[in-house]
Amino acid sequence: MSFYSQHLRDSDSAFTALRHHEEYYLSGGDLFFLIEQYHFRVHRYFFERESNYFKAQLATPASPGAPRQGTSESSAIVLDNIKADDFAKFLWVFYNPKYSLYKAKVVDWVAILELAHRWGFQEVKNLVVREIEKLEMPALDRVVVYHKYELDRHLLLARYAALVVREAPLTLEEANALGMETTLRIFKAREVARAPVAANGTRTPPLIDLPTSDMVSIVKNFFELSDASSSVQEIEEELKAGGRPNGHVAAPPSPPAASTASAAKGAPNTTSTGPSGGEPTAAAANIDKSDPKPNTRPEPKPNTKPDPDKSGKSDKDNKVDSSKPIDNG
Repeated sequence: MSFYSQHLRDSDSAFTALRHHEEYYLSGGDLFFLIEQYHFRVHRYFFERESNYFKAQLATPASPGAPRQGTSESSAIVLDNIKADDFAKFLWVFYNPKYSLYKAKVVDWVAILELAHRWGFQEVKNLVVREIEKLEMPALDRVVVYHKYELDRHLLLARYAALVVREAPLTLEEANALGMETTLRIFKAREVARAPVAANGTRTPPLIDLPTSDMVSIVKNFFELSDASSSVQEIEEELKAGGRPNGHVAAPPSPPAASTASAAKGAPNTTSTGPSGGEPTAAAANIDKSDPKPNTRPEPKPNTKPDPDKSGKSDKDNKVDSSKPIDNG
């Protein structure tokens, strides 16, 4: 078989493989799309009304003697780099048989959001946001999605807070997904939240034990969300979903205190001064002064009784009278 014959055979096979989409090839439709091997026939009204992209494309006059674009299968608008299943999910927004009841998984909403963002369907994007806000989604994934598709960042206040207060820092993979700017904002907020400035101007140890309202202020400052409207209750719910039990951001648990005996045995002198010799060290500052017996081993008492020598005389008898001259003879 010649190369030309094989090429024709492959072309015929590709042509015969084209078929109507089983759900969205509507008899009353006046707009045709070709995606993968499926022909879609839908109503141009939705595309011209919602999308400036399609409105401009469909308004383009046809070449002399050529059919107008999208008016038949032979002139169908070819959409590359799109899956037919995702386009069907997108059309479901307009042809949902349950009218205002939209129930879908997060992954499906994200697929719809991808196409709505690409083609400028703003009302579809608004619908996706309303529905996806009702569903559970990891804070980091939500931040990535909202940033990628340019959704309202004010909706992310609680999610930013969850990333700031979580115990584990961002991984390299998470940082790459978030991007440099967002990653730096999160790290700066984490640093401040873990080391708030004390009254004397110094920073406290790196522990998080802040009221939710204080955490909200930190996040608003670093993410420039001063007019964000999320309530403290919403923030607390997000923190609770991330494992925080209450409105305070819990500090890491303190290590168990060593027993008195084991602490005393071989323990360094905790009342020593610091490296400069002036101020007590941190260990000395943390001693519990209420413990009356930091060391259970009693100190030996000095012997106050006189110890007579072999002659039976006491120290008093052996004491030299300094007022008398010493006889060296």
